[in-house]
Amino acid sequence: MSIGTSSAVIAPAADSARARTLTAWAGRSIVVIGAVHITVFLFQTWSIWGDWLTGRLHGTAAIEDPANLESLRLFWSLPGSFAVPLILLGLLLVRMARTGQQVPRYVAVTLTAWVLLSGWILVPSGFPLGLVPAVLLLLAHRARPATA
Repeated sequence: MSIGTSSAVIAPAADSARARTLTAWAGRSIVVIGAVHITVFLFQTWSIWGDWLTGRLHGTAAIEDPANLESLRLFWSLPGSFAVPLILLGLLLVRMARTGQQVPRYVAVTLTAWVLLSGWILVPSGFPLGLVPAVLLLLAHRARPATA
């Protein structure tokens, strides 16, 4: 059994089709957001990948070197970013929707808090796009049938 999830798949008769649809679209939108992030930053970081792969950022001295500041900034915008974990979360949500599993409310609440805080700290950014899947997950939670 996973933390916060039910180990049993909900029977289709007891499942809310609306909740499953909202969850699936939340997952798909997260995958799209992650993929767009990777695409945008791939073009911005293309020229520095050779340096990264040859070890330019290996060691504390390299990381603390002011000459590597731009390389570090670009590293955290793509390979060190949350784009890949977001895509994995999106795929997991789509799978949970297809199998009728309920997504715990804390996923939607935490995603909403992260998006709002990050969007407030970094303006302009794409963080407000994260409100779309967060709201879809909250609506999916409300659309679930009450369980005894």
